[in-house]
Amino acid sequence: MKKLKFPLLIIVLVGMFAFPISVTAQTYRFEVTVMEVEVYIEEDGSLSIWYLMDFQNRANADPIDFVDIGMPSSAYSLNAIQAEVNGKPITEIESSPYVPNGFALGLGADSIQPGQTGRVTAWIPGVRNVLSRYDSPDRENYTNFQFTPNWFDPDFERSTSTEYRFTVILPPGVGDDEGVYYEPQRWPGPATPDDIGRTEAEGRIYYSWFTNNANAHTQYLFGAAFPTQYIPEDTLITTPPQTTQPGIVSEPQGFIPAILSAIGGNICCFGFGLVFITIFGFSFYQATIGANKRKMAYLPPKMKIEGNGIKRGLTAVEAAILMEQPMDKILTMILFGTLKKEAATVTEQEPLELELMEPLPEGLHPYEADFLNAFKLKGAQRRTAMQKMTVDLINSVSKKMKGFSHKETVAYYEDIMRRAWKMVEESGTPEVKSERYNQTMEWTMLDGDYQERTRRTFTSGPVFVPIWWPRYSPTYRRTIGGTVSNPIPARTTAAGGGKVSLPNIPGSNFAAGVINGVTGMAAGVVGNLTSFTSDITTRTNPIPTTTRSGSGGFRGGGGGGGSSCACACACAGCACACAGGGR
Repeated sequence: MKKLKFPLLIIVLVGMFAFPISVTAQTYRFEVTVMEVEVYIEEDGSLSIWYLMDFQNRANADPIDFVDIGMPSSAYSLNAIQAEVNGKPITEIESSPYVPNGFALGLGADSIQPGQTGRVTAWIPGVRNVLSRYDSPDRENYTNFQFTPNWFDPDFERSTSTEYRFTVILPPGVGDDEGVYYEPQRWPGPATPDDIGRTEAEGRIYYSWFTNNANAHTQYLFGAAFPTQYIPEDTLITTPPQTTQPGIVSEPQGFIPAILSAIGGNICCFGFGLVFITIFGFSFYQATIGANKRKMAYLPPKMKIEGNGIKRGLTAVEAAILMEQPMDKILTMILFGTLKKEAATVTEQEPLELELMEPLPEGLHPYEADFLNAFKLKGAQRRTAMQKMTVDLINSVSKKMKGFSHKETVAYYEDIMRRAWKMVEESGTPEVKSERYNQTMEWTMLDGDYQERTRRTFTSGPVFVPIWWPRYSPTYRRTIGGTVSNPIPARTTAAGGGKVSLPNIPGSNFAAGVINGVTGMAAGVVGNLTSFTSDITTRTNPIPTTTRSGSGGFRGGGGGGGSSCACACACAGCACACAGGGR
């Protein structure tokens, strides 16, 4: 599954012109304290939409007697809608006189009185004409879905801390790495879903966003895409069909009429819409360019949900996971760590082969032991074991980060990295520089520019070989006559001075050896880096092990969602008043 910006051409304007609901009275004052929206994309190409809205009516306001809900398409049946207020069925469901493509829920005797609260739910199945084609250089034969949930005029809806959850559920059969979610627009919460997984009943992939910092009067825009093969292709909108069935309103023919219908013929709003489409065009261009980049984003979304304070005590490798460093670099850091602990010796560098100590020394981190044990396997089995080790490492870091601030913690370890480099670069002699680099090597590798920085630091002058270097370099062992079983040469005494003469090599050779370690890791163990990381991403992000949380839960069989709302005016200068908590 991928994360993209919103695409350019939106044949069906699902939520593009999502305007609030008109009213004739102006004494409505309320807050929506809880908003849950779930949208199921069904295998027949239709939507099933679920709404849950908790209203808090103001003490000096009129009763909330009607709730108007706009829809992303006019192709739906009023008779199929089921709704409740405070658990009691709503029987008065009719086309809204104020909202094009909308319906009205009459609360009747259960109207929400001044100063009182009330919960309104609505289930709208079979909403058609909502999906369009989405093709890009990176993705062919994809289907596009975009959606703006119902919203209310800020003159009437006054919430500032709505607990808001939006969830989109993809059709049955969509694979782990096939779905796409768009970064929400105007959303005050994290751009990345806080929950991605599969529904318990049908195993369908879903994306779910949550924040307690939302409101119910802002037009939030969500979206997703998936391969067209999972729905009938003839359900995609090109020229929307007219319908004459009872209870179903006809859809306008063509792209421009659809816009004009959505904006109620208002010319100022039409211009506003064209600007909106232009903005999304640029986002689409950015999205297609960055599609492959998303495959490398292996951190689970929950790890980036901000907590409080810094998580100290992570190893350099764990900090690299937190920073979402490239996988070949992370594996190289693990390799160097095991060599320092004398747990292995490199017998071949390209492709990488190790001779392991038997038994393995104590004090290895679990990921180091798993890394070494993977080298007991060959070919695809080794690659699979490496991926499992990495997934376990990511999950371990995720658990350690629970409750801590991702942003503050990353900044903390970036500061450690900067101080490590400063200590190395400011060393007065080659001996001190070599020793400090040996001590801080894994931390310096957190630098995104560490390869070039290593070159600059060690290009001139000798490097006094760290004690683990012969274990790493078969070429160096041959030079000094070492063996795999005894790779470390004895230190000799300099003639006449009695000083210890440490072995050294040209700095350029040392730098090249360190840098080429990453290249060798990619070629011999990882293989194709994008493919290797993408396989990990499908198991950590977007398929985390957590289950969906929240007060609503999924309806059995697939129901929950939001709705797009429409009104005959939207932009500055339009003369009508809009709201949605009643009339």
